[in-house]
Amino acid sequence: MENYAVNLQDKIQKLIDQYTSAKKKIEELEMENSLLADQNIQLISQIEDSQKNNQAGSEQMKALEARINELVSEQTELKTALAGFENIASDAISKIDVIFPELDEL
Repeated sequence: MENYAVNLQDKIQKLIDQYTSAKKKIEELEMENSLLADQNIQLISQIEDSQKNNQAGSEQMKALEARINELVSEQTELKTALAGFENIASDAISKIDVIFPELDEL
């Protein structure tokens, strides 16, 4: 009977040791889970910030592209106007040359 009691006591001690080990492992896993949850929250926040920045950048890019298109259009209009002025100036010079002969000829 004494052998049975010692054997039972050994089994109880093993169960206590397993329980203690399992409890310690659970605590470690809970801490790791908590750490990973915090990291996930930070990562999600970074992703959201990145998406907001990308969206803002995209909107800014569209605004800049629209401004470029406006400037190109204005440049085209100015080139057309300048060409018109050049034509008018050339015509005026030709008419002045007809009215007033070149001074070298006099």
